[in-house]
Amino acid sequence: MKNAIVIGLLIAGSILGCTKDPITPAELSTNPLSSQLDKDVDALVQKHRNALNTVGMTVGIWKNGASSTYGYGEIKKGGKQVPDAHTFFEIGSITKTFTAAAMVQWLNEKGLSLESPIQPFLPSSIPTLSKGGVTVNFKQMLNHSSGLAYFPSNLNLLLNDDAKELARYSEAKLFDYLEKGKLNATPGTTYEYSNTALGLAGTILARENKTNYGDYLRTKVCEPLGLFETKAKLSAEEKIRMADGHRGGKKVDLWESLGALDGAGVLRSTTSDLLKYGAACLNPPNTPLGQAMSTAQVSTLKNAKNLTEMVEVCLGWHQLKTEDRTGTLLFHDGGTGGFNCSLILDKEKKLVLIVCYNSYSGGNKAETEARTALNNDLLLLLR
Repeated sequence: MKNAIVIGLLIAGSILGCTKDPITPAELSTNPLSSQLDKDVDALVQKHRNALNTVGMTVGIWKNGASSTYGYGEIKKGGKQVPDAHTFFEIGSITKTFTAAAMVQWLNEKGLSLESPIQPFLPSSIPTLSKGGVTVNFKQMLNHSSGLAYFPSNLNLLLNDDAKELARYSEAKLFDYLEKGKLNATPGTTYEYSNTALGLAGTILARENKTNYGDYLRTKVCEPLGLFETKAKLSAEEKIRMADGHRGGKKVDLWESLGALDGAGVLRSTTSDLLKYGAACLNPPNTPLGQAMSTAQVSTLKNAKNLTEMVEVCLGWHQLKTEDRTGTLLFHDGGTGGFNCSLILDKEKKLVLIVCYNSYSGGNKAETEARTALNNDLLLLLR
């Protein structure tokens, strides 16, 4: 194949400013350089290293049942500790793929369908969410065609205080926003990436099951898949393994909570767990959860406004055609105040690729291009 183009989706961190002087990771690595794969991966990281603009990073690969993780740079700037397979990163919007699987499973348990309207699960004070005579349903909420905005208009993210603003964004504020009843497009017609919609999905799951989003995901999705390092909140021991997040080389606050938008991006995970998750997505278990995961990977939106013919939208996932159109990839990335991760699945090649950074400057063109180029080169190597 010629090239495997992976688009960088606009995710929660993309409101942040640019970095003028890129950071180069410290010359530290866990790569043993013993196998040809080790050497090839290292060569690609070195090729892009000066433009990746990060303090530290990991590359995780799962192919045909075998996994490898390579760490570069530092967990904490100047600390000389290299991130490894069990270093925690904020995974941002990759959370949405978990939310979608959990929602599909819950709908199945309730005897509801993806075409069921979400309105009965909202407070009665919220007017019917509809436009053009079409009412928002669960499928539209999960595939970014609901018409709900990228972020709620009453969430005031500030350049240096986004962590606090998100943590304060309560269920009451989300419902207050929804009471305005305004959609940007007729549901099902237009692709508009929506943290609001997937955050609302998480809130519905929590309310209907009388728990919080993190606990619901842990018991219904993460633990059944053996993902014991993927969670909303870390224990004291786990916090020791949490990387620092950085923006422009400066340490930033962690996103401990996204309030009522937890379903859009609150999870943190390790490269080891993300590889396990990716492998489970390629080979879903024969369980209700596995059935829900399979359903979430089916294309539900294409040829819609704002979508190119190279991209289709599943539930929580994006399906991308490779540039030569010989294959497709399932993809999601995630960005927070100081982290950026990519999760790429190639079902045909039985391949999972994970790349995690503990630095992020959303909107930085050079950074985005370098990280996308590294993803593409790694896919070319592995495919």
